[in-house]
Parts: sequence; structure tokens; C-alpha cells
Amino acid sequence: MSRLVVLSNRVKLPDSGPMAGGLAVALEDVLMGSSVIWMGWNGNVIDDDCRTCAANTFDSSEQLPLAGAGKHGASTTITYITTALTAKQYQHFYCGFANNVLWPLLHEQPDLMSQAPEDYTGYQEVNRLFARQLEKVLQPDDVIWVHDYHFLSVAYHCRQLGIKNRIGFFLHIPFASLPYWQSLDKAAILIEHFAHYDVIGTQTQRGKTHCLAVVQHYLQDRLLDTYARASQIQASRTERGFFHTSKSVRTKLMLNLDLCTEHQLTINAYPIGVNVARIQDQVIGLSPKSIENRQKKDVIKPATQQIIAVDRIDYSKGLLERFSAYRSFLQQYPIYQNQLQLLQIACPSRLDLPIYQRLYNNVTQAVNGFNQQFSTHKFETAEVGGRIIKGKDIQGNNIKGKGIQGNNIKGKDIQGNNIKGKDIQDNSSNVNLSINHWDAITYSEEVLNHQALMTAFWQSDIGWVNSLKDGMNLVAKEYIAAQNPDDPGVLVLSCYAGAAEQMQAAVIIDPLQPDSVIQGLKMALEMPLSERKRRYQTLLHGLQQDNLHVWQQDFLDDLYDSKRHYIHNHSSTTVSLSDSP
Repeated sequence: MSRLVVLSNRVKLPDSGPMAGGLAVALEDVLMGSSVIWMGWNGNVIDDDCRTCAANTFDSSEQLPLAGAGKHGASTTITYITTALTAKQYQHFYCGFANNVLWPLLHEQPDLMSQAPEDYTGYQEVNRLFARQLEKVLQPDDVIWVHDYHFLSVAYHCRQLGIKNRIGFFLHIPFASLPYWQSLDKAAILIEHFAHYDVIGTQTQRGKTHCLAVVQHYLQDRLLDTYARASQIQASRTERGFFHTSKSVRTKLMLNLDLCTEHQLTINAYPIGVNVARIQDQVIGLSPKSIENRQKKDVIKPATQQIIAVDRIDYSKGLLERFSAYRSFLQQYPIYQNQLQLLQIACPSRLDLPIYQRLYNNVTQAVNGFNQQFSTHKFETAEVGGRIIKGKDIQGNNIKGKGIQGNNIKGKDIQGNNIKGKDIQDNSSNVNLSINHWDAITYSEEVLNHQALMTAFWQSDIGWVNSLKDGMNLVAKEYIAAQNPDDPGVLVLSCYAGAAEQMQAAVIIDPLQPDSVIQGLKMALEMPLSERKRRYQTLLHGLQQDNLHVWQQDFLDDLYDSKRHYIHNHSSTTVSLSDSP
């Protein structure tokens, strides 16, 4: 029976703890319950100046999925095949060409690219390394599914080795338009390598359009015009604020490549989803969020609310732009000062690269400066001789309020302990203060496990995605899936995130336009319950229809259906990556 062999840069090994980033987490979820091979880097760097790929040792281990059985009840396993990278490979392949060239290119930041010949050479060496390992483990019926920008050339190296198996590729990040590719020295040869895949998938229709344009530009002399015209076909539908992509939108190109005079390449958009049922199971049983005047559906919500934002610390995520807009919002609407709180979960990454180290420093400095500007100590209640007074201090200084007779009193706060004061009539009173410290931003670098993160989403009134460029951004989809149906939060979503192409019922903002963000936040914070429910139900229905397993099945349908069309003896072969019931 045909096996599925998955290749991704990082592999989520069993019991390895939570990981930042959506790719490995999504693959772990979708592969459970199937007999597959999952191959990639184990995350380790060995101090070995490797001169040949033979220096890399691949380790293999098997793990029984938690479900214990596949779709048809057969016993299944996941076989993990991983290797460490040498210091040289890590520097040139990972840090160099993958993240100093391809990442900024695909996120349309060519000014951040740093092109070096040795980095491109290292990139090709590692792509060849994994192609050779694939050759060692493949059986004739196996199908290969390659993930993300680290492996644009793997299919080419597989074909060089004589591998005939079907190979699909899915890009989890954006696909840049042609002008950005033209800033890459090796673009022509890299796109020729890329075309050796059988199926190429992007997150969005926009990404698909860019991919088609780039392939047609660099391979125009190898492209048969009859099939190129298929790129004009469009098929999609919008249902109550959620955009669905139809499988029929796929485009087929016939190419004349050096190793194959007639190579058919399918390009399509496959928007990745989330496991809605699993997320809802994780938040079942949580106590309902409090809501004032629940029976009044159009009441404006109170100022005391929590916003959550979850990002890797990357320049594509718009963290500094978020803090700037948030500062302007609090200044423009001071009623939210001492009330509104932004919970920013920010996971450092790629700190070996100078640009990421600088960004990390800028983010932490911005948070500290922000809280110094806005944070105060606040006492919510103070009891004076049996009467309740209210007021604020300024950075823990003298507190002022009203006494029993309505006269002024003064007192010192000492870390929230009881203090004594006198009113103007010289009547002594015990003053009991309940003092809280308010930070405008609560900042955390902890990588939460999935259930803890979903709980945090459930407890937050607003989910804020501020990406300047994103392939999809699964945080947006997970936030909606985790909401309380009786009291749902509001998703504030950047128009530059791939999720915005589908999730049109969110509050869409432009992070490059501060006024857009400010008004989007105000709308979300004041949105009546009836409107929040309407938007939530629209988005949830769309997520349930286009969930994680639909994404996986749509892609594999194109990969396997083509195989059955060309190889008749595989007509009965099926592979399911769905969770067991």
C-alpha cells in the first residue's frame, strides 16, 4: 500500500514539548492516525565541519499515534527520520539562504536580503542531502509531501537521482510577486528546480496568482501555451462573510523540462485550516466570561477587557507597529487607561541572525518603555470609617480621596498595606486600600502548550493579529475556534494576513495605517453582544467547513488523483490523514 512521506524543516517529535510556529504543530495534528514517514531536521547543530553530506547521520524511530488506528481501523505508526545539521549547514542553509534570502524575499522585504554564493551552495547541498535520504527509504508506490521554503529544490534533486514518485509541495508563507523574485540572483535556476514538483500549493489565491506569474516568466521557453491559458480560470464563493476556495480552481501547466519532455505541474491555493473540534474540546467546561447586562444585547462593553496577541518575534508580525497603534489608542481614548490590558505572548526566534537580535531588543525595550509611560498603581476600593472611596495614585505616590464628611484625606500607599489618614476635621480614620498594579502590556516569552493557549484565547475579549505579511496566520483561526459561543470575543485581523482573504467577518485593519487600527480596536471593544455573536457564527461555520483535515485532503486528492489517472494499477490506493473517530 502507498505510504505518505512528509518532509519539513522541523519535525515535532513525540513528547518534545510545545513549539512556536504553526507548521510543525499543524503537521503533528494532521498526521496522527496514519502510517506515514516524517523526515526533517531534529533541531540540533553538531560541531562538525562537514565536507560531504555523508557526515549527516539519520536516526529513525517509530511512534504509535494516540488514536491507535487509521481511518479503516488498521494499526498505524509514524516513522520519524531526523538528522542534526552541521554548524556549516546551519549557517549557510538555515541562517543564510533560507532565512537571510528566501524569508525576506517571500515576505517582500528585499532590503533585508543578504545574498552570498556560499549560502546558495549550502542550500543546495542540504536539499540534495534530503533527496538522497528519500531515495534510501522510498518504495515505488510512495508519495512525497514537502513543506515550506527550505526545500524549493528537493524535487529537482530527487529527479536527478531517478526518483519517479509523485512529489507535492506546500508553501506555508506568502509567495512574493514577480518584481521581488527579480531581485534574487538565483531566481531563474531556483524556479526551474521548483517546477519539478507535481503539485504546488499556496495559502491564498493571491499567492497562487503570484506563483503562476513567476513560473510562466522564468519558464516561458519551456511552457506549452495551451496549458498556460488555464491560469485565467477562477472559481470561488463567498458565504456570509467567509471566503471558500473551490478545488476546481487548480491550474495545470505542461512543461518541457530537461529530465522530462512532458511534465505536468498543478498549482492551486489550499488555505490551511485548524482542528476546530479538538480546540472546542479543549475549552469545554471553562466558566463563562462575565458580561454586564447580558440581557441587553446592544449594550456597550465595559472598558475592562483583555486583548491577546500571539506571535513569533519576526519583522513580518508587526509587533512594533502594534505597540505604536496601542499607544495612540490609549492616548486618544484615555477611558481605557488603567482598564484595558494587552497580553502579548512573543516567542523569540532565530536570534543567531543579527536582524532578529536587534528586533528582539527593540521589542523588549518598547514594552518596557510603554509600561513606564502608562502603568500606574490603582486602588479600586478604599474603606474609610465604613464608607467606600475611590481614586488613583501616580506611580505609587500620595493617594487622595474623600473622607466621611466629604473632606479631603491623604495617605501613603506602602505596597498595598493598610495606612492611616486624617480628614480636615481631624477625625482619625482607618483607611483600608485594595491596590492593584496595572501594566498596559503584559509581556510573556513562554511557549504555551496548545490547551493552555486555547484557554488564554477563550479568556480574552479580543484577538489581535497585526501581521505586515503572513501566509495564513493560524492564530486568527484558533482564536475564533476557541471562543465561548454565548459570549464570543472579536478578531481584529490585519488585511495583510492570508487569513483575511477568507475571514471577511473579522474586523479588518491595515497595520500600516494607525487610524485604521485605532478605529478597529474601538469597534471591537464596543461591539454589542448580538453583533459579536453574528460575526463569530459566520467565522466558525467557515472554519468548520474549511478545517485542517479538509486542507490536507484537498491537497492529497490532487496529488493522488493525478497518480491514479496516470498509473492504472493504483486506482484503489487511498491514504487518509484524518484523525480516527
